[in-house]
Amino acid sequence: MSSGDGDIVYECRRKHRSAFLLRDLGEGGAERSALRLVNGLARDGQDVVLLLFRKKGPLLSAIAPEVEIVDLKGSFLKLLTQLYFLHVDFLLPVYTSMRALLARLILRVLRVSFHVVLSQRNMFTMDRGPVQTRLRFLRCRLLYPSASACVCISQGVAEEMRGLALIEPEKIRVIYNPVLTDELSVQMEAPLDHPWFGGGDDVPSVVLGVGRLGDQKDFATLIRAFGLLASRHPELRLLILGEGRQRAMLEKLVREENLASRVSLPGYVPNPYPYMKRAALFVMTSRFEGFGNVVAEALACGCSIVSTDCKSGPADILDNGKYGYLAKTGDVFDVARLMEEALKHPLPVEELKKRAAFFSERRAVKEYERLFDELKGVSENIAVDFDSIAID
Repeated sequence: MSSGDGDIVYECRRKHRSAFLLRDLGEGGAERSALRLVNGLARDGQDVVLLLFRKKGPLLSAIAPEVEIVDLKGSFLKLLTQLYFLHVDFLLPVYTSMRALLARLILRVLRVSFHVVLSQRNMFTMDRGPVQTRLRFLRCRLLYPSASACVCISQGVAEEMRGLALIEPEKIRVIYNPVLTDELSVQMEAPLDHPWFGGGDDVPSVVLGVGRLGDQKDFATLIRAFGLLASRHPELRLLILGEGRQRAMLEKLVREENLASRVSLPGYVPNPYPYMKRAALFVMTSRFEGFGNVVAEALACGCSIVSTDCKSGPADILDNGKYGYLAKTGDVFDVARLMEEALKHPLPVEELKKRAAFFSERRAVKEYERLFDELKGVSENIAVDFDSIAID
């Protein structure tokens, strides 16, 4: 199908009924990405149900009105009951894979059939401790083969999944997270009441970090790298948006580095995009990622980026350094060096935004619709060039 300007876009061959299964709508990147996909599919005419084990979280207000919401109240039995009566074609779990696959096996006895499409959102062997990973591996080895597909959110995650052989390689598909949305474009224009982002010549240049204050994000490396630049760049400030278990440790590190007047950790902010748009530099120092939503979000806001070249995702997003700087993971000196380089040589804003368009809600929706059609056996002869999809 032509988009009107000569580019090929995918047209879903039929309307599907899909259900997304989440624990809740908390503040994490996985929940935000899942909700973007839910809303995008619903706006594209698909029939979408959102199953929440707990109907809570700051993202509840962002659910599109076309989406049906079911509060499971923490009950697996209620999940089984809902799936029995909802007659869904697809069940897409987000951090709820075991419960989804178990529900499918139980309901098959009652002649209720649907496809389970898994979502692998992080590096399987890195996001938990060794004992937990081993136990998880054994559970997944039993249940993963019954899934119809496994969507991985980056090439590195897909490569690891193929190597683990938990599911047949032909069932593995890479679909990048939806990041660029109409809502994000509006949210980044919101007013920002912060002394470091005011007008005038005395306003400092702000280095921004966003994420949960935990071991994975390694904000200690960011603070130490900022400390190396602080004496040479008195105009710089560091702002880290997020909350988590490492707050006390990071605040202590700020004091030890004598940076209390130049580093701020104000906590979780529902809308970080005005900060991204106005920051001089966005830095992510994660030890590992599945994708790295905040990197793509910073691109969409036109902010120059330094990210660790961790497994996996940032290299995909930044096209191996073409659209940002990739530092060695955990290397304070390399992060500091590239921060200084990025501040001296920021990339053109329009180039960054153009790259972010590759990770649009529209592209992700169309790729999921193609996957749905393939699993239902209605698109065997359709050839689609997804690199040429037009981005509105």
